[in-house]
Amino acid sequence: MSSIAFFSNQGGVGKTSLVYHCSWMFAELGWRVLAVDLDPQSNLSIMALEEQRLEALWPDDDHPDTLHGAVAPLFSGAGDIRTAHIEELVDGLGLLVGDLALSRIEDDLSTEWPRSSCCPWGDAGRPDGSHRLCSDAARRAPGAANQSIRQVGVETAYRVS
Repeated sequence: MSSIAFFSNQGGVGKTSLVYHCSWMFAELGWRVLAVDLDPQSNLSIMALEEQRLEALWPDDDHPDTLHGAVAPLFSGAGDIRTAHIEELVDGLGLLVGDLALSRIEDDLSTEWPRSSCCPWGDAGRPDGSHRLCSDAARRAPGAANQSIRQVGVETAYRVS
């Protein structure tokens, strides 16, 4: 698995647009691509999905098919992260859907990721929850080839080979 990262603490510099367009470009080149929207503003998901689909994924109650749904057990005390839903955009291009609800737990995410059962930067020296969640989803991503892209918090892109 290889990664491409778009990082800047500065807002409005085009990170989301780059992730969106690179994801489609790689998919059109025949790579299997997974775009992961861990940004609490969820702009990548908003760009990629129709409004009706977003309404279905973001109901008034639980959001089990978004990244918030995947990390919710960490914050409810119910356990570790759960398997993330992959929204297939086209053959070979999937999306781990962001969620505006992530903004409510944004500060807690940095505390809880190392506590999830795996952590390379945590005290256990194993991949953190974010890496594990994305790696697992990348293995399950739709399509025949084998590549991916991730947008994380301050917008990171991730390409899995």
